[in-house]
Amino acid sequence: MSAAVITGAGGAIGSAVVRRLVAQAVPVLAVDRDAETLAALHEELGHLVVPHVADVTDPAQVEGYAAAAREHWGTVDRFFNNAGVEGLVAPITDYPVDEFDRVLTINLRGIFLGLKYVLPVLADNGAVVNTSSSLGLVGAPGLGAYVTSKHGVVGITKVAALEQAARGVRVNAVCPGPIAGRMINALEAAAFGDSGTTFASFVPMGRHGTADEVAAIVVWLMSPDASFVTGTAHAVDGAFTTA
Repeated sequence: MSAAVITGAGGAIGSAVVRRLVAQAVPVLAVDRDAETLAALHEELGHLVVPHVADVTDPAQVEGYAAAAREHWGTVDRFFNNAGVEGLVAPITDYPVDEFDRVLTINLRGIFLGLKYVLPVLADNGAVVNTSSSLGLVGAPGLGAYVTSKHGVVGITKVAALEQAARGVRVNAVCPGPIAGRMINALEAAAFGDSGTTFASFVPMGRHGTADEVAAIVVWLMSPDASFVTGTAHAVDGAFTTA
């Protein structure tokens, strides 16, 4: 049976992927820390969305959501390993150590734990998409923890792709640029204050992207149409990392 696990399912990109998969009649284990957001998603989309509250940094809770997927469907064939945070904006010399650790724990340890516990539940010829960032491909001042964590996601994606290739499991990363939503609003407020500058100013296409534009490539990467695509990092950023 075709089924999917999505972490960070309550966020802009995660929920956009949930909606696209449900539109294809694919049941989804929707994982997030926010029970209210998951409940609203379930109410909106119906029985194909199975809410599961979990902290992606806690091995027992990650093992728990993987076990829940196995209990519901036996195996799954798609995993969107997506939960993440932006962290503070500050130069490395001023960056709080505990905040650096927090960002890496959520953004990188959370991805590692998802792979560790979901890959054994994933069917042969299944697919994983890990969420990195355009800042997993380039640097940015003031975002040392976020940039470090997202570069790490690209690295672990390549390792997992090589380890899983023999059983036909594909593992790729998606690298969103400035995408309209809560996270980019928080980063822009921290980086630019009320100056009127936004990250769209640095995007050759001249705008923020949308969560649905990212969801489109995520769903494609998890589909049979991408059957020979693995170990790659796909920028969805309006040429931000090209300029």
